[in-house]
Amino acid sequence: MTRVLARLPLGAGAILLLLLLPPFARRAEADFIAPCEPQAFVFLVPAVSFENLLDVSEVRALAGAGGAALMSLQGGLPTYEADLPRSCRVAWRWLDPLTSGGLSGVGTEIRREVLASTADRVLVFVASTTSSPAMMAAKDLVHPLVMGAGAPSMLFELDGAPRTLASDTTRRTGVATDLDVRPTILRFLGRAVPSDLDGLPLRVVDDPPPFQLHERYLAMRRMTVPVQTAAALYVTAGGLFGIGLIAMRRRAPRALARAGAWVGMSVPALAAALLAAGHLPTLSYATVIPFVVATTVVGTLAFATLARRDVLMPPAAIGAMVLLFFVVEASVRWTAALTPFLGGSELDGGRFFGLPNVFVGLLIGASLYVASRLSAAWGFALIVAVALFAGLPFAGANLGAAVSLFAAAGLWLPLRARGRLGWREAGIAAAVVIAGTAVILLAHRFLTSTPTHVTRFEEATGWNLGDLWRTFTHRLSTGWHLIEQNPFALVPVVGLPATLLAVLRPPAPVREAFHRHPAWRDALLVTLLAGVAAYVANDTGPAAAGPAFGLGLGGLVYVSLVEEPAKMGRP
Repeated sequence: MTRVLARLPLGAGAILLLLLLPPFARRAEADFIAPCEPQAFVFLVPAVSFENLLDVSEVRALAGAGGAALMSLQGGLPTYEADLPRSCRVAWRWLDPLTSGGLSGVGTEIRREVLASTADRVLVFVASTTSSPAMMAAKDLVHPLVMGAGAPSMLFELDGAPRTLASDTTRRTGVATDLDVRPTILRFLGRAVPSDLDGLPLRVVDDPPPFQLHERYLAMRRMTVPVQTAAALYVTAGGLFGIGLIAMRRRAPRALARAGAWVGMSVPALAAALLAAGHLPTLSYATVIPFVVATTVVGTLAFATLARRDVLMPPAAIGAMVLLFFVVEASVRWTAALTPFLGGSELDGGRFFGLPNVFVGLLIGASLYVASRLSAAWGFALIVAVALFAGLPFAGANLGAAVSLFAAAGLWLPLRARGRLGWREAGIAAAVVIAGTAVILLAHRFLTSTPTHVTRFEEATGWNLGDLWRTFTHRLSTGWHLIEQNPFALVPVVGLPATLLAVLRPPAPVREAFHRHPAWRDALLVTLLAGVAAYVANDTGPAAAGPAFGLGLGGLVYVSLVEEPAKMGRP
């Protein structure tokens, strides 16, 4: 072959040699002759907050050609310069203000690189995936994300107001996740988005950037630990106060006993108030604390007069109001969960939409408070309806909550119908859980076009026993880490079995109250057992089980102290 090429004219030999080259060599030569121009840019600016990044004129211009959003980190973008991908059509750049002449220098470098592109249209992302010391001091866990698209020569000439981004992953306007960046780039480049790639392409919405939402979030983060700690101390002290009064029995002054009863019954209103405070126009101690206190007092004592007819009517009415509140909250797309004062914010990325785990136990207790006034069949139907509300994709979208409530429904029906819980009744409860969970899973697969927490759970496990077991153990370890980070999370873990034992083996004053109100005893028993199920079924088990413990203990204290001394003798 070498001799043949040597005898050919120089041009003909070169052509033949090129044709005989392996395909990969010809591709390498083509790339060298016509290098690939990037059509998308991702600029990562470390240690900069949302407001500071939008103060850069070039970045603000990009937000006018696209939009800006608060971003939760889910592992979709690099957090170190060494981790930047190498791509032909996507240019990844790490621009540290410390080595680029500050943020103004970062803006200048972004403009220079984008204008150097020869592409007709480009997509530009500017984001930060690390926190500055000021952000850490402010407990700011969200990061800035800015996107702009258009002709390079026009991106920095536009004088329009910045707009915002919307994400189908978070179902929020102005809130995105870093997992949305790659799907957006793929769609811009005309490529298919793989089904196994988390995140969805971003959309531009003609709304201003979420500066106000970020301000509310930071205000909530400043106050949430003191407010939650005060609420936990109140519930703990109230429970101990009630237990002390029960131990005193008839020696306790009647006014003091009734006060202890209503303190126990204030737990549902307190929990709902801590969520509802997220709707306040201004978040400060001067607004949040009076609102929570007033809502708790009014939401509890407004039904006190019903106790003259039947001592169990106030709990049922309070439970009904809590259920109604959650229906209203779902109708406004759980906006209070963005800045709540019980549990974490949905901006932090644990759950972007739907029913927060920390309110699972509240739904369990409220539904059983109401069911105690209904027949066994109607009570079962109510709890099943609440379970569907908690789990369906267009309502709570919370699989763990649905499983916990289906367990409550499956326990309630045989307990009220047969008066006992044995292996046969446990089998009925398991059947209800399996059937109800299947309905929820099918609904998330066929009734919604966008992925939810449940569909991602299905994809992650694949219904493989090994994957299911790993998911289960991971959720238990997550709950344990929660206890390590917050010692108060240990209270429901210890309190649930202790209160459950008090219901199963009640002291004399409690036993007398249960004799007079057997339906209430069953409601408390199922509330606590479903709280145990909630601990296992949710990744933040202590948070999910906490309100169930609070409502179980509060209901036990209430029924033991609320009645007149003359009615507290043995039947």
